[in-house]
Amino acid sequence: MNIRRSIIRAGLRSSRPLFASRRVSVGVKRRMVEMVTGAARPPRGTRFERVTIAGVPVERVLPPHPRIRGTLIYLHGGGYALGSAKGYRGLVAHLAAAAGMAAVIPDYSRSPAARYPIALEEVVAVYSQLIDDGLDPETTVIAGDSAGGGLTLAMAMTLRDHGIAAPAALGLISPWADLAIDVDELRPALRDPLILPSMTAEWARRYAGNHDPRTPGISPVHGDLTGLPPIVIHTAGDDPISVDADRIEAALVAVAGSVDHRRFDTLWHDFHLQVSILAEAREAVADLGAALGRHIVTTELLLAHPDNTKVAST
Repeated sequence: MNIRRSIIRAGLRSSRPLFASRRVSVGVKRRMVEMVTGAARPPRGTRFERVTIAGVPVERVLPPHPRIRGTLIYLHGGGYALGSAKGYRGLVAHLAAAAGMAAVIPDYSRSPAARYPIALEEVVAVYSQLIDDGLDPETTVIAGDSAGGGLTLAMAMTLRDHGIAAPAALGLISPWADLAIDVDELRPALRDPLILPSMTAEWARRYAGNHDPRTPGISPVHGDLTGLPPIVIHTAGDDPISVDADRIEAALVAVAGSVDHRRFDTLWHDFHLQVSILAEAREAVADLGAALGRHIVTTELLLAHPDNTKVAST
């Protein structure tokens, strides 16, 4: 089903006052986000499992694919306060199918009950446990959107600093990676139909708590981006958070990092969530999945070689 871009934009704009209101509870806003993310319907035949890894609830996503080549670990968005693994199953199922992978979505703890560094510690623990259980990092990618995109980058930096094997690639959708400019109320206002700088300022303060928002684990653009896996970034032209991705790209270029940044003009923050109803979103999700999948192609060929007995863990 396709819905015109103008209608989706109008729908997002109509919900903005509720998301922006400080009189609307976090619980109500979480239910609203579940409605938005739930609009992404998974491909027919997708299977889901609810498990616990390293003490963290996790959704496993098994797409209807004839051959699973690897594993996608997906960190959902929502300003570190909203969003959930269950709500993101549809988007992740489409992305995993496009990449030819199974997926794992950690239900990390959210603010305001859980502030930095709890979410970061939990996703690192999930990844570390999976590696201990036999997951092959060479056939694993980590991706996330919005806050999950920033968390993905912070997680990769933490893995590097602790000497934990890195995944094959990172995927960042509209990454929120500089919360400091939100705390300082310097976020520019663009034409996004939903996201306002006042919203990101509120979410940033809740997540950072008493920590300096320039801490790399909170705002990874303020950290060292050397030695990271190849990174694929998607941004939207009307998204005020897109300036964070520009800074990520500039920092990676400065340290000779591998970055593939695709911009979608006239679209909005996290438009990938409309994968079931917006043609541009379907194209973007397919493109991102294929790009991430290409980073494990060489490994897949090695796995298929008769002299190689390793198997990809899912």
